[in-house]
Amino acid sequence: MKSFIVSIVMSGMALVAFGQASPLSAGFLLGGSNYLGEIGGKLDPRASIIDANIITTSPTTGIFLRYAANERIRISGEVNYVHIRQSDKNAEDAARQGRNLNFRNRMFEFGFRSDFKVFSISDRQGVRNETKPGRLSFDVFVFTGCYGVLHNPQAQVTYDPNNNWEDRWYDLRPLRTEGQVEEYATIIASIPLGIGMEVKMGNGWIFGIEGSWRATFTDYLDDISGMYANPETLTPLAAAISSQSNEAVIAAINDPSSGNVGNHRYNEGGTYRGNPESNDSYGTIQFTFAKTIDTRTSFERALDHISRRN
Repeated sequence: MKSFIVSIVMSGMALVAFGQASPLSAGFLLGGSNYLGEIGGKLDPRASIIDANIITTSPTTGIFLRYAANERIRISGEVNYVHIRQSDKNAEDAARQGRNLNFRNRMFEFGFRSDFKVFSISDRQGVRNETKPGRLSFDVFVFTGCYGVLHNPQAQVTYDPNNNWEDRWYDLRPLRTEGQVEEYATIIASIPLGIGMEVKMGNGWIFGIEGSWRATFTDYLDDISGMYANPETLTPLAAAISSQSNEAVIAAINDPSSGNVGNHRYNEGGTYRGNPESNDSYGTIQFTFAKTIDTRTSFERALDHISRRN
């Protein structure tokens, strides 16, 4: 009886200790990213996420620190690298192929997000037991948050009959390719919306997969938004990048809907280069690998050890 009472007391004390704080976990992610904007796309660009071109999926990676406030809510701090790219040559629409523009943007995200568990299967009780061996769980969660995004769109000169330019990527922001009075912002905001699944393997290891889409507050991830600028107001490099339509590209398309070169260049009446009514967006699908950080004190670990022995 004495041994039984000691076991009950010790077990109760251990459970209280487990409940005093929620665990931290840290890890990294690897995956792919894609974008929706003016460049590339199918016949109806920006229609939906499925309009993104799979062939231009690019790498994304990052690190994170997560804090479980309770069994249902978790808060994360993240730093991510996201690469997006696209070219009009990949478009299904002949007019966009004739426009012949391209870009890439290697971005760094930093910010916070909140995860909300919506489904769970587990043999575990108490949020502090994640560090115990042999404890398994499967969780499904949705998330949202806010990121700051440091971005720098670049492009190549693909139409260069006189070999005036180097075969490399040029920074677009300082070129003001649409005749902007000021450069667009270097840091923008994005709002992620996503869903994920995780398997906790015991001993604190956590493996997951998640997908999300980021709404942004800029139309210049691809450097395209409004109308073609008068080339006389641009630098020679800006003019070469801003309008890359040419007879050879349009002839190769062999589609009347692509129009002519004049449809894809500046004229005094105004010619749209992009669509200023919609902002650009991008998304990721990624695998996550994390390890729970055991934040228990030595006293709590001792109570756990005693409760197991009893």
